[in-house]
Amino acid sequence: MPWGKGSISSEMATGLRCQDRQTGLGSKATHTHIFYNLGMDRVHYIPQNRTLHFVNSEHFKVLDIIKTVYKGLGKKPDIKQLFLDEHGYYKGALLLSMSPAETSAILTALRLKSIKISIARD
Repeated sequence: MPWGKGSISSEMATGLRCQDRQTGLGSKATHTHIFYNLGMDRVHYIPQNRTLHFVNSEHFKVLDIIKTVYKGLGKKPDIKQLFLDEHGYYKGALLLSMSPAETSAILTALRLKSIKISIARD
């Protein structure tokens, strides 16, 4: 992966897991702050508005898990792409808005697939 091009190897993916990231973010944290503290194996859930911030990678296919759950529920997920800049050039996390019933199913499925879930502390 010289010069930042190409795919991430399994060895590199292991090193990029989010052990050094914050997990106790509040519900008022900015999208940028949340994005920085996500990892391939971690999502961030805000119970106050039932939203889930996540990134997708080939090593941890969070989006596939979400789509599979929604297919089983007979619904389509409400996912929005967030951006790090005001012009929409730099993609940040994906944001899933859920109903109470969808929330239980999604969080359970993610845990079963070994995805860590950080929950907003306030």
